[in-house]
Amino acid sequence: MNKNDPKLKPNIQLFADPDGKAQPENEPTAGANTEPKQSDTKDELEKLRSDNRLYENTLRGILGVADGEELGDINKRITNFNSNLQAKLSAVNDKIIAAEIKSLQGYDSKLLAKVIDRSNIKVNDDGTITGLQEAVATATEEFPAVVIKKDKSAPYAPYHPAGEPAAKRTMNDILRRR
Repeated sequence: MNKNDPKLKPNIQLFADPDGKAQPENEPTAGANTEPKQSDTKDELEKLRSDNRLYENTLRGILGVADGEELGDINKRITNFNSNLQAKLSAVNDKIIAAEIKSLQGYDSKLLAKVIDRSNIKVNDDGTITGLQEAVATATEEFPAVVIKKDKSAPYAPYHPAGEPAAKRTMNDILRRR
């Protein structure tokens, strides 16, 4: 039996003196079994390198960098990416607001799009627009020409009210009945 075998070491803390002075545990000396195997470190190194390549390729794809091109200053690229993203997002939001203005009934959409104050109109993350009705109300107060006035006169009806509806009659039918 070997004295340095860790399996046979008794835990001497159980038998410590009642005065409270504990003896430190004996640490096993570093032997041949404690060093990592060279194949383990090579495997770990290869795994880390493959992870690094994966992350680098993912970053290249996100930033739009070609494979042969250097990444360079990543912080600068991320700032440019974020600014481009914000510009595209604001352009899309402007298009959504313009489409919503065009869909409003009873307003001259071209004139309303020019005179409306867009600073208080916001597009939420779910695509809903807030502040549009308030902006339209202030625009109609300042520019009454934005509101389209409807004529209250009856639409044109053909002379022959007892005959077929005007949609089904052709010009030949109208001329023959005269």
